[in-house]
Amino acid sequence: MDFSQFSALTFFGAIAIFIYGIRLTRAGVQLLTGDRLRTILASLTENRFLALGVGAVVTLILQSSSATTINLVGFVASGAMTLTQAMGVMLGADIGTTFVVMLLAVKGIATYSLLLLVAGLVVDILRRGKRGRYVSMILMGFGFVFFGMKLIIAVTGSLQEDPLLREIFAFLADRPWLTMVAGLAFTVAVQNSAAPIGLAIALAFSGLFTLETALPIVLGANVGACSGSILASLGSNAAGRRVALAHFLFKASGAVAAMLLLKPFAQSVTWFAAQLHGAFPVSGQIAIAHLVFNVYLVIVFLPLLKPAAWLIQKLLPDPRKAEEEKFRPRYLDPKSLETPSLAFANVRREMLRMLDLDLGMFRDCLAVFEKNDRVLLEAIQSEDDQVDLLNREIKFFLARLSLEQLSPEQGEMELRLIEMTGILEEIGDIINRSVLELAEKKIRTGRKFSEEGWAELKDFHARIVENFQIAAGSLAAEDATLARKLLRHNEQLVRVEKEYQQAHLNRLHLGRKESLETSSIHLDLLANFYRINFLVAKLIRKAYPGILD
Repeated sequence: MDFSQFSALTFFGAIAIFIYGIRLTRAGVQLLTGDRLRTILASLTENRFLALGVGAVVTLILQSSSATTINLVGFVASGAMTLTQAMGVMLGADIGTTFVVMLLAVKGIATYSLLLLVAGLVVDILRRGKRGRYVSMILMGFGFVFFGMKLIIAVTGSLQEDPLLREIFAFLADRPWLTMVAGLAFTVAVQNSAAPIGLAIALAFSGLFTLETALPIVLGANVGACSGSILASLGSNAAGRRVALAHFLFKASGAVAAMLLLKPFAQSVTWFAAQLHGAFPVSGQIAIAHLVFNVYLVIVFLPLLKPAAWLIQKLLPDPRKAEEEKFRPRYLDPKSLETPSLAFANVRREMLRMLDLDLGMFRDCLAVFEKNDRVLLEAIQSEDDQVDLLNREIKFFLARLSLEQLSPEQGEMELRLIEMTGILEEIGDIINRSVLELAEKKIRTGRKFSEEGWAELKDFHARIVENFQIAAGSLAAEDATLARKLLRHNEQLVRVEKEYQQAHLNRLHLGRKESLETSSIHLDLLANFYRINFLVAKLIRKAYPGILD
């Protein structure tokens, strides 16, 4: 291929190969690691330095700060993590995402691109399982990244003496704010901050970019990297949106400060590069600028996490109940479908909402029997409509996952989530169609339970409410110990139900008037309560396959 003359088609084709390589690498890493990195993120403590380190390590592996921040939006929205913790992780994630950029700046690394492509193909041919395919994706992804980089350097090498291009770069150098906006827009368009910075590094290798010209692009790319968390937060609650706002405010305020102090910032980058190596080329200085900017953010904001969290909560307070939006899924972000582990995490959050609705319906249904309250009965029925809506939306969401993206374990997880969602929907239907129908019958006929019978129903109901709460705690914390506790309770309730059935029959033999009048309602109610408890236990068994082995 002749690179003595510039070809726009080759240039944009090289950019396409470069961006595709980044996406392929990210997909391979996420498939290879599965849910393990999400579990690490969820197990943070309040220690800000631990949060910083975990954010850096997880993003270093994923090579996507967007994937990390999308997780954080969901964790904070569901209450699994505080805003202060999430902000510490975000700062670490911004450090971790500099790895690929630093790698791109290594002189001569692009020459290994074809070797990586060949290695990836060999691994794919010889693989025996899907893990080999994921390793192949990572190798070929890096190969495409470096090959695209090599093409960009080659095709732009002939432009060093082009007078028109010199005028364009002089124009950009005189208008750094416009250059920053261009870098921001490019990052939002490709949804990856490494792409515009990598392009700047390639142009620096060709001798077309100076550090001063490239710095606004680096800063714009950092601000543009917030677009992933912003998009993920659009369907979230106020807590989730605060994560995106914090990410944007950190990046934007840092970028504006760096732009206002552009020359001192450039001098600090040059000094830092000199301390590391002595004489870094411009391409290396651009990569170091990306790292230095994010290190500055850590130095400034890490000590201020709690005041920053307080300010962000003031800027974005919880909405009043009257202002709450129409009921809908909160966490089913379409962008997370690109990463199955993130999609599954979001589905689990919606399932916890379904479980909470079922628990509320079941807890309140006894008051309908006690007070003959038709208003409460109708309110519970409307909550069942919400359960049905979440069930439908979760199944539609999971149906959009590409089977090609799923590992065998993830395929099994998808089926389990569908089954668990169906169980939660069935619980809501039993409460709505069976339990509340019995309540309506009791209200219509004006019957009353015997004192002993009512006490037994209340006790049985309270035991099942406790099981609901244990199930919710187990699923939220992914705690198998709580799951085992629930299953032990379930065995006890089998005996309790039989005892209460026999006690009711004994009262019938004694000719108790209230027992005779409410016999069918009483026995059907016991049976429906037992069915609901059986489904709660079934839900837990699905969540923890093999738990009784």
